[in-house]
Amino acid sequence: RRPAPGGERPLTPGGWHGGDYAAAGDAWAHAAADVVGAALAHLDPAREGRLPGVAPGAVPPDPGRRTAPGPRLLDVGTGPGPGVLAAARAGADAVGLDLEPGMLRIAAERARRAADLAGGVRFVAGDARALPFGAGSFDVVLSTFGVMFAPEQRRCAAELTRVCRPGGVIAVASWTPDGVMGRIAPTVRRRLGGQPKSVPSPTCWGDPERVGSWFGPLPVAVRTRVERVRVRHPSVAHAVAAFADKPGPLRETRAALEAAGDWESARADLADLFAAHNRAADGSLVLDAPYLLVLGRVEDGNARGEATC
Repeated sequence: RRPAPGGERPLTPGGWHGGDYAAAGDAWAHAAADVVGAALAHLDPAREGRLPGVAPGAVPPDPGRRTAPGPRLLDVGTGPGPGVLAAARAGADAVGLDLEPGMLRIAAERARRAADLAGGVRFVAGDARALPFGAGSFDVVLSTFGVMFAPEQRRCAAELTRVCRPGGVIAVASWTPDGVMGRIAPTVRRRLGGQPKSVPSPTCWGDPERVGSWFGPLPVAVRTRVERVRVRHPSVAHAVAAFADKPGPLRETRAALEAAGDWESARADLADLFAAHNRAADGSLVLDAPYLLVLGRVEDGNARGEATC
């Protein structure tokens, strides 16, 4: 395993504990199957519209009848595993990588209980800034709302590219800055004067120009498009509690707001944001959340040196 850059201690992504992330992330985890489907279709256009074992009513392939190995797929920031499990259902030989041990335990348990996996699954602890794999190890490298939380975003883009083989596919899904999910942190932090300039926003990965600047010098041809996912919670209050009252990306912001006596006002701001975007009329919360899908194909002739940016 390669050490974290500069000997730094790897950061827990967003500060989530495994159980808290699983509870919050399950509200939008179905987007992971869409990202896997898009990545596999980009790798092999003949697959488009066919993601075995993911579509409702689909019959998963029989693992005993596989005549060829599936694509090698890495899910970076796998969390509780929706992406890596969707990939395995589609026949990929999938690896889920995360920094948080609690998330990996949950993902591994879900994989153990799944009866419809056509491909292999394994889980690895690792840092997106220094992926513990050799150059060109995977046919597909993807991340669904995962790598966006990692620091040193340009380095992460280089690492995703490094471990993907020539002709392979990179796919990254991240909340857009102007969408409801992308506005959660700014809404809460505005009472503190906004995002600290020294801390990159996760929604930088949702900005096509920034993403283009990271991948531009790399041997990968990237295109982007905006997709949407329905995020559901039992109520606005439930969603506020999921994001604001559990350990997670807002934990340091909460401590600062509590010290300033503004925490309850910030929670009210978050409730107002959710209510303004709620598409439900039955007391539940349904958010139509946009995200940027980045799809890239690694070019042949990649020298595949270590990430230096």
